[in-house]
Amino acid sequence: MKEIESSNLFPDRLYLIYRVGRLAFSSGIFFLFLSLSSISKLPVAPSSLFILGIYVIVSVALLLFSKKPYTFEFLLDEAVIFTLVASNVLNYNFFSIFLIFPVFFSTIILGSISGTTSLIFGLFLHIIFFLQKHNEGIATGVQTVLNSTALIAMFVAGLKLERKLKSQAFYIKELEKEKERTEFYKRLYEISANMAHEIKNPLASIKGALELIKEGKQNERLLEIIFKETDRLDRIVKDFLHLSRPSSPIKTEIFLPEAFQEILQSLQHFGKNYKLDVEPIKFKTDARGFYSTIENIVRNAFQWADSKVEIHCHKNNHTLEIIVEDDGPGIPEEEREKIFEPFYSKNPNGSGLGLSIVNKFILENKGTVKVEKSKLGGARFVVRLPLSEEV
Repeated sequence: MKEIESSNLFPDRLYLIYRVGRLAFSSGIFFLFLSLSSISKLPVAPSSLFILGIYVIVSVALLLFSKKPYTFEFLLDEAVIFTLVASNVLNYNFFSIFLIFPVFFSTIILGSISGTTSLIFGLFLHIIFFLQKHNEGIATGVQTVLNSTALIAMFVAGLKLERKLKSQAFYIKELEKEKERTEFYKRLYEISANMAHEIKNPLASIKGALELIKEGKQNERLLEIIFKETDRLDRIVKDFLHLSRPSSPIKTEIFLPEAFQEILQSLQHFGKNYKLDVEPIKFKTDARGFYSTIENIVRNAFQWADSKVEIHCHKNNHTLEIIVEDDGPGIPEEEREKIFEPFYSKNPNGSGLGLSIVNKFILENKGTVKVEKSKLGGARFVVRLPLSEEV
């Protein structure tokens, strides 16, 4: 989705450019006249300098604090420019040069309604100026017509560009949707192929053992292969169903020390030493998903540890932090993102779905999981889950 959001960056950049230009314009004129006043008589009325000073402050505030553009700020720009022209700070011949910018940029950034409002206001200011200066001759009328025409032309140009940007953004969005669909099916095909591969191997072992039994070569080793591979198939199917099943909306209260002790009891057969440090915390969550998540992480640590595993669980502000680390070979940095992908596993006896189940549960519960290098030498899993359901 990041690419789709990038289609809005062009108007955002234009708004930033416009805000910087507004500040440069206002502060440039302000400090120019301020400098001139220090060496000679002030060339403009003090009220004009006061207006410029206020405008500089507003420009700074908009640059620093305004993230969203509003129509009123473009109208303000036009009003200030008109005030400067009426005060003879700016020459009317250059009036349209400055006035076209609020009209043009408001049309592109905010759309046709804001652009039309800015155009009407700009034309209104031209008419007022003409009514004030019409006694100065026909040149003033001609200049007003030319300025108004330029203003309308810039509005039309801005309108065309704004429509082109919208069309381009829509086209990019459609491309991104198509890319997402392609990626989805590509990933689906990959998962299907991996699933077939994972199921094919134990089925081949079972089939081979049954063929030997059929030929009368029955022995305990063949039966052991059948039971072992059947158990492996069962684990793969259960993990896959767990991965595809949505989290339960039912929240159950869990007492963490008891939960970790129960999980560790089921992993005693690994024969590894472990250190358990768990705060006596209770909180509500999807119990089945939580147990499966912690068991998969701890099981992974027990499988790869040489001799030692450390488990820490404590409260950090409003977050439950669970750290599981081991003294095994660790996980190379380039593989730390891949290990959460379905069927990615370096363990020949694993299904490759355990850490995918972990990632799914943590994401669904607005948590995070990070893999680092442990001080013990192996892998260090850091899980953080919000404790908003703490009891």
